[in-house]
Amino acid sequence: MSYLYQKLFICIVAATLCLQPDLVRAGPGDADGALPNYARYGADVWARNPLARISGDGNACISCHTSLPYALVEPLLPDSYSAYDNMIENIDNRILTWNDNLAWYSDTRLEQMSAFSKQPPDTLKGFLDGPDSRGVEAVFNALISGMQDAYGGHPASRETELAFENMWAEQIDSGPEAGRWGWIMANLVPWEVADSDIWGASLACVAASQFPDLAPPENLELLDTSLRRAAEDTEVSLHAKAGVLWCDAETDGRVLDSETADSLISELLPLQQENGGWGLRDLGPWTGWEGSESDCCAAREVRSDAYATGFVTLVLARNVHRVPANQQERLKQSLTWINRRLEDPYPTGPRYNKHNSSDREIPEFRDSLYTNAGFMWAYLAKHIIESGKAPWESQ
Repeated sequence: MSYLYQKLFICIVAATLCLQPDLVRAGPGDADGALPNYARYGADVWARNPLARISGDGNACISCHTSLPYALVEPLLPDSYSAYDNMIENIDNRILTWNDNLAWYSDTRLEQMSAFSKQPPDTLKGFLDGPDSRGVEAVFNALISGMQDAYGGHPASRETELAFENMWAEQIDSGPEAGRWGWIMANLVPWEVADSDIWGASLACVAASQFPDLAPPENLELLDTSLRRAAEDTEVSLHAKAGVLWCDAETDGRVLDSETADSLISELLPLQQENGGWGLRDLGPWTGWEGSESDCCAAREVRSDAYATGFVTLVLARNVHRVPANQQERLKQSLTWINRRLEDPYPTGPRYNKHNSSDREIPEFRDSLYTNAGFMWAYLAKHIIESGKAPWESQ
């Protein structure tokens, strides 16, 4: 699919996001209300997104930039929220009817999405496809359903058991991608690019770590082997490798040897900036951004952003035993950065440093995607550091 069609799809999503009405927000400095309101704001906006609802057959598909991290945070927030309950109900339904579902990006769905945007029926075909979206959904369903059980200290529900069956059935069993899952490659950094299937496989590994009895040994071995190789591949981004490092922590060091894990830690730590945060561009290399043949990142300023800071801090917090004693202060600095941003996460004030907002190649709406995901991961990292354990660990 041509680059112009990729841009078209991105612009359609941007427009439909921007058409959503605002929710009442907490004021700056309202630490108790700002993050919950912001998290639920993002969930509501995505739940109403027309294209997401088409791909999800009336309910928004589970997005890597909004739904997934939100699902890991909402159980930690006060009270209950209908958007979350609806999302879980939809996920459960998709799990229970898996064999009868259309893939998010099946030809039928893509034709409906093209019709909505008044484009030819085949506009999105080849750029987005069903098999790849099937792998993404299988992994996300297993992670979200499994974590919901783990957060409550419950055994795997029937929905979780089926989600794992579906996930393992979708795993690629041969070829260079063996052990991973089909993944969407829509050129959306960092979730839908060439090595994002490694990040996705790491999430599958985290899910499996909660209920290892639901993982067939042969599937688990394929997964571990794939992740082990990825961690040593110089072509794989540090973002994807950070995912592998997270997986390794949740499996008590089953995937990586100590030398490789320590080496990844030593790569991540020096990238922390003076203000305590990390910048996504440092977790590349990201080349060919938005289809460009040139290196997007080399000559540009790398600034701290919520996504890189949140995700890296979470990974380091789960690998705190590997962080050298003389480097432990870095986690405190990161937590300070996170706490300061979480006081008012809405990306509206002039003091808010939008990620890469000056780069012409990156449409402005992408800032909100990074932010949606970033503050969810940041809040989860904060919870882990301050409580001394992850919410999915035994209570």
